Amino acid sequence: MNQKYIKSSVLFVVILAIFADMLMYGLVVPFLPIYAESLGASQSEIGLLFASYAIALFISTPIFGALADRVGRKKLLVIGLIALAITTIIYALSTSFWILVLARLLQGFAAAIPWTAGLALLAEVFTKEERGKAMGIAMSGQAGGVLLGPPIGGWLYEFGGYSFPFFIATGIALLAALLCLVALRNVPETRSESFISPFKILRNKNVLMVAGVAVVGASVFASIEPTLPIHFNEKLNISPGAIGLMFVVVTLGYGITAPFIGTISTKIGHIKTIRIGIVMAAIVLPLNALPNIIWVQVVTLILLGITLGMVLTPALPKLADISQEAGATSQGLTYAVYNTAYSFGMMAGPLVAGTLTDRLGLLTAYSAMGVLFILYLSPLSKFKS
Repeated sequence: MNQKYIKSSVLFVVILAIFADMLMYGLVVPFLPIYAESLGASQSEIGLLFASYAIALFISTPIFGALADRVGRKKLLVIGLIALAITTIIYALSTSFWILVLARLLQGFAAAIPWTAGLALLAEVFTKEERGKAMGIAMSGQAGGVLLGPPIGGWLYEFGGYSFPFFIATGIALLAALLCLVALRNVPETRSESFISPFKILRNKNVLMVAGVAVVGASVFASIEPTLPIHFNEKLNISPGAIGLMFVVVTLGYGITAPFIGTISTKIGHIKTIRIGIVMAAIVLPLNALPNIIWVQVVTLILLGITLGMVLTPALPKLADISQEAGATSQGLTYAVYNTAYSFGMMAGPLVAGTLTDRLGLLTAYSAMGVLFILYLSPLSKFKS
């Protein structure tokens, strides 16, 4: 079969699956913190709510990574999108804070499937020279989902009330599953012939280094989700729809620059690009707690989006390179390690930011996180390749 057709089909499907997942993820950002607050939740509890997605992702990713290698990536991609559609319905039926937490947990379980299987499929069909660009394009799907999720969620919430956005989201997820099924019908399925223990992959120090980068990148974005909407509401006095547009700005900065960053990082070095991104994260994150004027806030959000691209985009092809150089055939488990680390960052970001914001204020919380990011430059400087 034509290799170009296979690569195009796989790239389309992975972009679509990641887009659908992140659309569901971003949909709730403008109104879920405010809705949870109306149910009596504190800022710390709202941080827990957002972290619960990552907790489920953290637990389930290694399981689905192994399954992706054993039963095949194609089946799991479609199953993951169907599961995402089903779990989204629970959001619509949530009338208490703890039901919201349950819905968020189940969403995290479902999201582990397209991420793990999709990235493994990409790494499998693209060569080392092509991966940087391919991963960057795939991450544009992530950016697109997060880009459209908040404004669509905010507008649908204002138009039809709390449950309405989730019914629309369910239909989108089911449509994405159908399109993936059609696009992958002629793509060969591959499986690992033998089980590979996750502990074997974890013994590779370079894999762990890149996993740490995923923690940093994930915690940057996850930390602003439960905290900035309330800041926007109180300091800028804007509606949920407008709050959604503010998050669009972050993902525009990320999505537009990700493919270019992927290509550039292949030329100058993935690790060098990541180091620059971490320094930028430490500087730019606290800046987002300062503005009382909308246009200034827009500028800081754009910079934050570019920062996310600098940290996360080069990490994906670097991980594939490390896995290939080590002779690993289990891309599913390799990316399971990455996604587990990413989910840990998504879990830690809201918890740390929410707790510190409660006690010390938003600026101090973001500044403290910036210090933690800078500290990671020390172990990263010992990267051998």
